[in-house]
Amino acid sequence: MNYKRPKSLLNNNFDTLILEGGSLKCSFTAGVLDVLLDSDFPEFKNYYGVSSGSMVMSYFIAKQRKNFIKVSRAVVENPNFLSYTNSFTTQGLMNLEFLKDYVKNTFPFDEEAAERNCVDKNVVIVTSDSKTGKAHYLKPKKGKWINYMLASATLPIITKGKTKIDDTWMFDGGYADAIPVHEAIRKGAKKLLVIRTRPADIRIDKSYLSLMAEYWNYNNDVISDLFHNSYKIYNKSVDFLNGEKPKGIDWHVLAPPTVLKADGYYLHVEDVNADYRLGLEVGLDFLANLKESNNS
Repeated sequence: MNYKRPKSLLNNNFDTLILEGGSLKCSFTAGVLDVLLDSDFPEFKNYYGVSSGSMVMSYFIAKQRKNFIKVSRAVVENPNFLSYTNSFTTQGLMNLEFLKDYVKNTFPFDEEAAERNCVDKNVVIVTSDSKTGKAHYLKPKKGKWINYMLASATLPIITKGKTKIDDTWMFDGGYADAIPVHEAIRKGAKKLLVIRTRPADIRIDKSYLSLMAEYWNYNNDVISDLFHNSYKIYNKSVDFLNGEKPKGIDWHVLAPPTVLKADGYYLHVEDVNADYRLGLEVGLDFLANLKESNNS
């Protein structure tokens, strides 16, 4: 693929990694990060993961190469995980409890390794508060890391709707802060690597899911308004990333050149495999351009 190097491509002293969510579209993200793992890419000081991006991030921190794509391949066509007949049940279209048990028994997350590897680092999983609609920036704790990931990926209708974390009901962080660049900068990030699951210049419209969730939460004006305005919040982040950078701040965005194959919920193994391979390609091109930039 033709990867166009920006005029001021950063060298590899990034301090912050930000991962957008996107359900199984994060197979693309997993491809990029597996390339970084294989290359012994310098570790980051700050990690921000949103929705399924938090799961990819967690495997990355634990240095568990290929685990996310292995899980994706295994569950994408499994009716115990993905079933339209369950859309309006308590579990939703995607059964997160099945996913949790499946991962535990087949491709378990190495929480101890993640804990060791994030000493002196700032690791954040983003969720949305089901009462206030505000973003929560959770710091994973031993014994709670997986539940934090599940909370960040809990969607209305698509999954069971919300997850209780430390006495607070939470759901998908993508609604309150889908690409937490502002939060990272507020916390001191200077050089950021942002991995997207949509092409970099795409702005989104209001989705049917958001419309349904808005109606579903008609008795909570704050949450109803969040679903009503979530696409605007997302587009503001996109515009910020594509606009002029604040003084003293720099970032580089890795995004798919076209809409990913796993963009939707009627998916096949071939879709996640294609997105993963594209992530590998983008990751390899990124490293090649970094090397060329540093040698020039």
